[in-house]
Amino acid sequence: MVDLQNNLDDFQAANIQPVVFVMGTPVQAAPLVEKYQLTIPVLCDPQQEAYKAYNIPQGTPLQYLGWRVWLPGLRAMFRGGIGKPIGDVTQMHGTILVNTDGNIQTAFTAKNSSHYPSLADITTT
Repeated sequence: MVDLQNNLDDFQAANIQPVVFVMGTPVQAAPLVEKYQLTIPVLCDPQQEAYKAYNIPQGTPLQYLGWRVWLPGLRAMFRGGIGKPIGDVTQMHGTILVNTDGNIQTAFTAKNSSHYPSLADITTT
């Protein structure tokens, strides 16, 4: 989310409006929005309906606890801290580009819980 917010100008220049789904309620999401000063839309999905609709799978223990997650986790902790997880920590995340007709243009599913695509990754696939 922080990367989306920090690179919002690049996304908007590519004519992409980011939207974030969180697994919490609006009350649970509010501190997150405030902490990171998010100006992008944040939609609450405590039942994980969007994850199911876009076929974003549950992760394996290696994907959410493996060694590839630890170093980025430490970086995040020093950069701004890590809050208490909201929702299902085994749920992988994804990035879906939906065009103005409502059709999926690009679907990206994370390889592990610290894997996030760059703008180039999602606009060139």
